[in-house]
Amino acid sequence: MNRNMRRPARKRESGLGYLVLGAVIACGTVALIVFGQLEASWPAFAALAAGVLLGLCLFRFGVRHAWLALLCLLGALAVGLVLFARTDVAGAAGIAWIGGFVAGTHLGVAWRIAAKNGKPVSAIAAWTVDGRGMSTVAEARKAAGAALHALNGTKGGRLSVERRDARFEVAGAVHPGFICHRTADAADEGSWAVLVRTGPVADHSVEIPMGGPKGFMPLRLVHDVVAVEEALAECFADPGSSSFGQDWETGNQAEGTRLTTR
Repeated sequence: MNRNMRRPARKRESGLGYLVLGAVIACGTVALIVFGQLEASWPAFAALAAGVLLGLCLFRFGVRHAWLALLCLLGALAVGLVLFARTDVAGAAGIAWIGGFVAGTHLGVAWRIAAKNGKPVSAIAAWTVDGRGMSTVAEARKAAGAALHALNGTKGGRLSVERRDARFEVAGAVHPGFICHRTADAADEGSWAVLVRTGPVADHSVEIPMGGPKGFMPLRLVHDVVAVEEALAECFADPGSSSFGQDWETGNQAEGTRLTTR
């Protein structure tokens, strides 16, 4: 990989397609009720409205737990099947419920994307240190420095710094040392780089605590706090750069030693 080549910025996702598809499904369901072989009644239109509202809220705001989202989806499907299995008015309501829910899910996704794209630049550009938002680089630098020196390999065994798509990760403790990873695009698994020692290093591994789990890392990847502070300062100076210099190595070594969970 050529480290001097900067990856093009990712195109911002548009929710127009979801909006159009959701509107088409909703209108198609209404047309099916009014002009189709179904009985146009208030239960059918009530079911349509309720389905749209549920799908819209579920896919716009989401839920805290994945199992709860799955439960909502299964519940919506079960309600539709129960109504659809019946005849006359209830049968029309079942079709209206399913159509409304599907339309609502697309409209909810469109709304979520529009809300994300509508965030002010200052909010998008904010730094994040261990999940805490920072409004200025000075604030983020101070928080990251304090967090780095507090790493002890147990609960406080990991540090992450983020700005937009860029990310800097540290794991370990002041003793025996740290392992560092950096990327300009956290969504691209192949873009991660690991900090390496450039001079002669003994060919053996060191056990690095990472806040619970431990890993044996090659000594050439283990650094003291001074080296990490220098790398962190470079990240704060130019977080979006994809050319990190000769002290950083990409490829299998970087991907294989990187933390994937906290």
